Amino acid sequence: MRLTFPNGEHAAVAIEQGQVGVGSAAGGGTAVAIAGLAPLHAVFASGRRGAWLTVPQGATVVLNARPVKRIAYLRAGDLVCLGGVQVRVEASRPPDEPPEVPPSRRRLEDAALPRAALRGLSGPWFGRSAPIAGPRVLGRGAASDIRLDGAGILDRHAQVDIEFGKVVVRTLAAGATLRVNGHPVRAATLGPGDQIEIAEHRFALEAPGSSGGGDVGSTPPPSARPHPSASPEGSASVPADSPAGRDLSGVYLLIAAAAALAAALTAFFVYAPKA
Repeated sequence: MRLTFPNGEHAAVAIEQGQVGVGSAAGGGTAVAIAGLAPLHAVFASGRRGAWLTVPQGATVVLNARPVKRIAYLRAGDLVCLGGVQVRVEASRPPDEPPEVPPSRRRLEDAALPRAALRGLSGPWFGRSAPIAGPRVLGRGAASDIRLDGAGILDRHAQVDIEFGKVVVRTLAAGATLRVNGHPVRAATLGPGDQIEIAEHRFALEAPGSSGGGDVGSTPPPSARPHPSASPEGSASVPADSPAGRDLSGVYLLIAAAAALAAALTAFFVYAPKA
């Protein structure tokens, strides 16, 4: 995973298994220095179970048009605004392209269709899901299955469908712009959690029982656990290996066991019959 700066404020920066501080003051935890930001405006980090964003107190950070107060889970394709600086979270490599086959052969009549849906991450579709039980057209036209408004969105902008057991997205017009996990594409094979971006609209693919890379019918990747202090306006979960996401349930179990043992010993010595 890497950070890119669409407006050219800085070169792309990789955040694989580490962290990158972004702010105006070089040094002191700030690896990317950009004028006009707070000295340390935000920290992007990546671990075994995903990537997350930490916001120092007083800094203004917006993730996919929603403010973040403290910490938020990140996925490839997210757009983070640090004041007037845009930062795109981009997958390390572009998504796989589906094979070019005639539309009449893309859907196998006797294939068992997997369960899949698009879940809105921003805009009017935020929190809503659209099942993919057949071809689903995204666009601003009245005949579109998923209606989208905004500059640059065409009547029939893109289509999501299941082709040979894989979820595939394709643009439907020469001027249609589409990003998957931050990369501009004309067509891509999708896996669970992959993010589709059309203008300011973002969707994540949900495919229960699916594996990455667009294949359907395997084990899903490990999910992030919700964190009680995550901002409700931002993404509401952080990875388990992040500083804010460590599991303390084992400690609580040990405390409870010790208390029970102490109570049992007390009862034995107090109420046991005297010799």
